[in-house]
Amino acid sequence: MRSTTYHFVVAPDGRGPEGGAPELAAVRLISLLPADWGYAPEFPGGTVSLRLTPPPGTTESAAHAAFAGALAAPGLRGWSWANQPA
Repeated sequence: MRSTTYHFVVAPDGRGPEGGAPELAAVRLISLLPADWGYAPEFPGGTVSLRLTPPPGTTESAAHAAFAGALAAPGLRGWSWANQPA
């Protein structure tokens, strides 16, 4: 079974401290995701662009739920999912 890579963008939303480093947000977020997920972060324009590859068989809804759950952690206050599906 083939793995799917998902692209998530996280941006500051004004609820957190000014000048929060996107690199720190990425480390916090990645540390809260399942250990067997692959990741490739980039930091364009003060945001976090994160390509995540969960294990084969992970559904899109399960990937989105895991990402949203990790992003809801208190250590990520001030960051929001910028490209969340409608």
